[in-house]
Amino acid sequence: MALAQVVYRISTDADFAAQMRNDPEGALNARGWWLSKEELSFLVAGLFRKSLGEETTSLTVAKAIRWWH
Repeated sequence: MALAQVVYRISTDADFAAQMRNDPEGALNARGWWLSKEELSFLVAGLFRKSLGEETTSLTVAKAIRWWH
C-alpha cells in the first residue's frame, strides 16, 4: 500500500482515520496493508498532531498528498 493511498483513505474515511489515530499498525494490518517504518512514522508524527487544541488532519493530509506527488 502506498503512503499516498493511506493518506487519501484517512482523508475520506472517518472510521479508518479514527482507527489510525488509535492503532495505526492494527488499522493497516486489518486491511492487509503495510508501510515502511519511515512512512508509518511520518503518519504518526505529522498527520495527527494537534495545533491550538484542534486537529489539523485535513490540512496536513493536503500537504502530504502534495509532497507525495
